[in-house]
Amino acid sequence: MLIENFKIKQGLELLSIDNNSELIAQFEDYYKYLKSENLKYNLTSITDLDDYVDLHILDSLSIFLPLRQYQIDIRNVLDIGTGAGFPGLPFKLCKQDINLTLVDSVNKKTDFLSKIISLLNVKNVEVINDRIENLGHEEKYRESQDLIISRAVAKLPSLIEVSLPLLKDGGYCVFHKSNLSENEYNSMIKTVDLFNASLIDVFEIPFSLVNRNRVLVIIQKSNDIDIKYPRSNNKPFRKPLF
Repeated sequence: MLIENFKIKQGLELLSIDNNSELIAQFEDYYKYLKSENLKYNLTSITDLDDYVDLHILDSLSIFLPLRQYQIDIRNVLDIGTGAGFPGLPFKLCKQDINLTLVDSVNKKTDFLSKIISLLNVKNVEVINDRIENLGHEEKYRESQDLIISRAVAKLPSLIEVSLPLLKDGGYCVFHKSNLSENEYNSMIKTVDLFNASLIDVFEIPFSLVNRNRVLVIIQKSNDIDIKYPRSNNKPFRKPLF
């Protein structure tokens, strides 16, 4: 039973999130449904309960730490390559007042997301089955978001190119990253400079929350992005700018 799991209680306390029974029940229902559907769809390699708590739930919720530190106010949030809903859906369960958009190009994953959102009775969540670079050229989504999040999807230059056009001026990206190499860091800086954005922080997730070497890369948009970005036909991912 997740209600008896010490790690999730400790993690929610560290994040200053109310450890209420309804929230814990939602996380437990999420786990049970993910585990059952995973047998059919291979949605995640993480199926152990303790790993689910540590590497899916608390890792996703670590976003709260820099948002509070930098007093980042958000309403519209978009999760790129969300897969089985991480990090966006756990974040939404703890912050019900946001409008969340979950984007993934794999149909079986977006089918799962639609079902789990219905099961958990979560409101104001949109699920989109499409490539993220296509959204950047749609009027409905371009310059519409306060926050873009993504976890373990692509290299940082690629994520920056597809994310900045979706953000309002002054909006933020928060990207989970492990094993950030010097080469990737340098390419990220060049991409940030190209778009006249700002690297706010490479925020270290404390080991007391997630027992992994993980950081959150925080970037702020400063100005309008040329309409030619993001490039189409998977180019941001096949051939990053740097």
